[in-house]
Amino acid sequence: MNPAAALVGLAVVACGAVAHRARRVADGSRVHRRLTKTSARSPRTGAGRRRERTFVRTPAWLASAVADAEIPIDADRAWIGWIALTIISAAAGGALGGVALAAGGLALGAAAPLFILRARRGAAAATAEAALPGALEAVARGLRSGSSLRQAIAEAASVTPGALGAELRLVAAASERGTPLVSALEAWGARCPRPGVRLGVAALCLGAEVGGAQARAVDGVAATLRERLAVAGEVRALTSQTRASMLVIAAAPIAFCAFASATDPRTSTFLFRSPVGLACLGAGIALDVAGGLWMQRLCRIAA
Repeated sequence: MNPAAALVGLAVVACGAVAHRARRVADGSRVHRRLTKTSARSPRTGAGRRRERTFVRTPAWLASAVADAEIPIDADRAWIGWIALTIISAAAGGALGGVALAAGGLALGAAAPLFILRARRGAAAATAEAALPGALEAVARGLRSGSSLRQAIAEAASVTPGALGAELRLVAAASERGTPLVSALEAWGARCPRPGVRLGVAALCLGAEVGGAQARAVDGVAATLRERLAVAGEVRALTSQTRASMLVIAAAPIAFCAFASATDPRTSTFLFRSPVGLACLGAGIALDVAGGLWMQRLCRIAA
């Protein structure tokens, strides 16, 4: 039997087993959540839940990383997909180039989601900051209609979607429970240490402590934030060509290597089945990664 075909078959079976196990874990978790709403958890239920989660336990940090990257997928499904991608990459590498390429495929499949999470790190905070001027304008409208600052924040939270609306609802709820409004706003600024959030929190805290023309001050902060966002968008537009060139330069050697290996068996034999070829391949990948990271640093836009 062909070893490559056997390796691919084992990878497919392993992916199917992981997906089946993940579905069982998800179904068990849903049933457990429904039961705990109406009755206390029994020892047998807790033990069953622990047994269900021992096979594919999702790392604790992945949920916060996925939410911070604003990826519309559940953390459990992301972890299962990560495992499946690693297995498939290793199997494909083994089928194409033997053990060496299988190790490279394993490393690539395991590292690719990390690169995606790193590239999109802070996306949720950036989206919330982009929606901040509209939320502040909603607060200003509430103040002009005669509402107090706490009521205006609650009204703005009801019409603001996403993570920013959730943060404003937390501020309003904390204020209703007796927490001073300034302390609740400062806690929001500590949870989201973005420049726009800090400026908005400072304006709202000043209005809560001093009073005066609160609506005019909040509108002024909203206008300032809109100008900052417009400038940042213009900078991103001007550097888009540079960033696209960075991606092409970094991906071109990998694409050419894959094309040459697929069309010429001698190239693949040299690169993946000889010590000199493996050394050249490792050096090329290292230089390509280093160049990509350096170009990314040169194209980085200050927040």
